[in-house]
Amino acid sequence: MGSGPLLALMRRESRGARGRLVFMTACLALGVAAVTGVAALVGSIAGAVERDARSLLAADLTVEARQPLGDEVDEILDAVGAVRRTDVVEMASMVRPETSAEGDDAAPRSILAELKAAGPLYPLHGEVVTEPAGVQPAALADDECVIASEIAAQLGVSVGESLRVGKGAFRIAAVLVDEPDRVDFAMTLGPRVFVSLDGLKRTGLMMFGSRIKYRRLVGLAPEATSDDARRAARRVKKRLDASKFYRVKSFDRPNPSVDRALDNVGSYLGLVALLSLLLGGIGVAQVVRAWLGSRTAAIATLRSIGFRPREVFIAYLGHVVALALIGCAIGIAVGLASPYVVQAVAPELMESGAGPVRWAAAGRGLLLGLGTAIVFSVPPLTAVWRVSPARALRAEAAPLAAPRAVRIGAGLAVVGGVLSFALVQSGEVVPALIFTAGLAVLIGLLTAAAALVSRFAARVPRLALGPTLRHGVAALARPGAGVIGAAVALGLGTLVVVALGIVGARLEDELVAGAPPDAPTLFLVDVQPDQWDGVREMMEDEGAEGLDSTPVVMTRLAAIDGTPVSELLGDGTGRTRWTLTREQRITWSDELPGGSTLAEGTLWSDPDVDEVSVETDFAKRLGVGLGSTLTFDVQGVPIELRVTSLRDVDWASFRINFFLLAEPGALRGAPGWRLAAAKVDPSREDSLQSRVVEAYPNVSVLRIRPLMERVAATLGRIATAVRLLGAFTVLVGIAILAGAIAASSLKRGAEAALLKTLGVTRRGVALLFAVEYGLLGLVAGLVGGLGALALAWAFLHYGLELDGAPSVVAVPLAALGTAVLAAIAGLSASARALRSRPIEALRG
Repeated sequence: MGSGPLLALMRRESRGARGRLVFMTACLALGVAAVTGVAALVGSIAGAVERDARSLLAADLTVEARQPLGDEVDEILDAVGAVRRTDVVEMASMVRPETSAEGDDAAPRSILAELKAAGPLYPLHGEVVTEPAGVQPAALADDECVIASEIAAQLGVSVGESLRVGKGAFRIAAVLVDEPDRVDFAMTLGPRVFVSLDGLKRTGLMMFGSRIKYRRLVGLAPEATSDDARRAARRVKKRLDASKFYRVKSFDRPNPSVDRALDNVGSYLGLVALLSLLLGGIGVAQVVRAWLGSRTAAIATLRSIGFRPREVFIAYLGHVVALALIGCAIGIAVGLASPYVVQAVAPELMESGAGPVRWAAAGRGLLLGLGTAIVFSVPPLTAVWRVSPARALRAEAAPLAAPRAVRIGAGLAVVGGVLSFALVQSGEVVPALIFTAGLAVLIGLLTAAAALVSRFAARVPRLALGPTLRHGVAALARPGAGVIGAAVALGLGTLVVVALGIVGARLEDELVAGAPPDAPTLFLVDVQPDQWDGVREMMEDEGAEGLDSTPVVMTRLAAIDGTPVSELLGDGTGRTRWTLTREQRITWSDELPGGSTLAEGTLWSDPDVDEVSVETDFAKRLGVGLGSTLTFDVQGVPIELRVTSLRDVDWASFRINFFLLAEPGALRGAPGWRLAAAKVDPSREDSLQSRVVEAYPNVSVLRIRPLMERVAATLGRIATAVRLLGAFTVLVGIAILAGAIAASSLKRGAEAALLKTLGVTRRGVALLFAVEYGLLGLVAGLVGGLGALALAWAFLHYGLELDGAPSVVAVPLAALGTAVLAAIAGLSASARALRSRPIEALRG
C-alpha cells in the first residue's frame, strides 16, 4: 500500500482521538522540557559555579614545584591548550619597618611573613582587593609592595611608609583586603606581603637552600569546562610524573569544602538527568496504551478492509512520531527558556547572564524525546498483530495482547533504548548499566506488587465495605482494568519525584553546612607557652567562640624505619619528595581532635613506645603504615615515634588538625609554640588584633574570614542551584504523573453512562471514580515511596557518602499524595463523561 492511504488513515485516526493525543503531546513536551531544561540549567549554573571555582584558584589549573619551572613545563602546557599563564613565587621571610631616623639604637621589630611575588596577568581569574582600591600586584614597581592588614597592625606601618624585606626596601602601596587563590589555610608562614617578580630579586632571598614554592597559573580557552580542566591536569600529571617534583591542581579542586560539594552535585545532577529520562516515557506508554485500547474496533475494521498489521503499525507509529516532534519542539522551547527564568528568579546564580542558547541541550532533548516516544510506544503498538478482522464484532471481548515473541522483542527494544538513552545522559557506561538494571528490577517489583493487589482485591470480602469502597476495590480486580500498567506508571513517577525530593533536600542541607557556621575566622600563630593564658583571656574578653588551641613543634623527618631520608629520595618507591623534605608540624593530645576519626589501629595503645598517629593520605605519600617507625630531627635531637594508628581528617571542617599527632609526653622538652583558633565577630577582630599585638608583639594574628566568606558564597550558590533543579524536575514529574493518570481514565465515558442509567447521580459517579483512582494511587504511591526511600538511601550512602538515613515519613506522605493526585487527575480527565447525559454517553 502506498503512502497516500497511510497518510489519509493517520489524518482520520487523529480526528477520532484528539483528546488522547493532546495528552500524549503534553506528556512528551513536559518530558523533553525536563531533559532539555535540566541540561540547559546545568550548563548555565555550572558556568556560574565554575567562575567561582576558578576565582578560588585564580586559574584553570596550576603546576607547583619546589624548583623553578622550566621550558619543558611550558611545552606540556601548550600541548594541553594553555592560552594564558603567569608565575607566582612564594616563600617565608622576616619583614620589618624601614628605619628612617639616623642613630636610632632600637632595632625595628620584625615578624615572619609569607612573601608572594606575582607575574603579569595575575590573577587569571578573580580579583585582588586592596585599600586603596585598584592596586594590583602584577602592576607593582620593583620597589613597591602590598601588605596584609595584620602586618600593618603588628608593625605599626601604613600606606606610603617603607618595609624592609630581605636586602630591599619597599614602599607600601596598599593594604591587602582579599586575594583569590588563598583557599586552603596552611599554618606554614604568616600574613601576606605581595611584591613583583623583579622586586623579589631585589630582596636577595632567592639563593641556594631557600625554601621556595614556584607556581605556574594556567588559563585554558574561555569555553573550557571543569571536565576540560580535569583532563588537562591529568595529561600534565602524566607527562610530569617521572620527576616526582610537581603538583598539579585543576580549578574543580580548589578547596576541601568546595571539592566535596562539586563531587556531590555532579553525582546528583547525573541522577536528575537519568531519572528525568523516565518522565516522558511514563506518559507516552500510558497514552499510547489507552489510545490503542480505545481503537480496537477501528483497528479490526481496518484489518477487515485489507490493511495489513505492518501498515496499521506504521500508521500509528507515524502518529506517535509526528506528535513526538510537536511535543519535542514545545519541550525544547520551554527547556531552553528555563535559564532565563532562573536568571529572573535567582540572579545571583547567573551574574553574567543565562549565557548562550544551549543548542547541545536542545539536540539532546530532541534525540531523547523522539527516541523515548518511539521506544516506549513500541510495546503497546505491537498489539495490532493480535487484532483480527473478526474482532470488529467483539472488540471488548478481551484485552489486547501481543504474541510472546513480539512482547519479548519489544521488551528488548525498550531495554536497549533505555540503556542507550541513559548512556547519552550520564556519559558513562557503568552508571548507565546500573540505571537500566535498577529500572528493570523496579518495574518487576511494581508489576508483582500490582498483581498481588489485584489478586487480593478479587478475594477480599466486600460486603462490609460499603457500596462506594466496594466499587473501588472491585474496580482493582476486574479484567482489563489496566491496574498493573497504571500502577507501574504511577509507582515509577512517584519514585522519581520522591527520590529527587529526598536527595535534593539532604544535599542542600549538606551544602549549607559545608562551610561550618562555627568554623574559626581567626588564627593566632607563634603563641609562646607562657603567653597562652593572657592571649586566651583577651580572646574571651572579645567574645571569641569555639576557642581551640594546640601545641606545635617544628621538626624535620630524618628517617623511616631506620633508613635516612637522603637515601629514600628518588629510590623509586613512589614517595613524593615534598613529604620527605618539608618542615613537619607535630602536635600532641590525649584524644582525637575535632574533625578526625580513627581509620586503623588504636590511639595510644602501647605503653612501651612513643607513638604517633598519621593522617591516612599523608601516610600513603610517606609509604608508611601501622608499625612503621618515624625518626624526627627536633633541633638536632633525634626522636623516634612508632605509627600505631591512622586517621581520616575532614579538612573542610577548618578545625585545627595536622598530619602528625604524637602521644602526650613523646615530645617532652621539645621547644615549640601554641596555635589558637576561634570565631570572632567582624566588628571585634581589629580590637582583638590590636590588644594581642600590643601585649605580645611576637604573635601573628591571621584572618581567614575572606576565605570563609568566599567558600560560603560558593557553597550557597551551589545549594541554590540544587534547590532549583530539584524543584524543576519534581514539578515536571508531578505534571507528567497527572497526565499519565488522566490518559488511563479517558475511556470511562461508557461506564459513567451506565452508572447514571442505573440511577447513580453525577456526584455519586464522581465519588466512585475518585475512590477507585485514590486506591490505585495509594497502592502505587506506597510501592513507589518505598522504592524511592531505598534509592535515596543507596544514592546518599554510596553515591554521595553522606551519613544518615532518609525519614520514613516520606513513604506515607508519598502514598497519600499520589492517591490525592490520582483522584484529582482521574476526575479531571473524566469531566466530560460526568457532564454528559446517559443517552449521549452511551451513543458515544
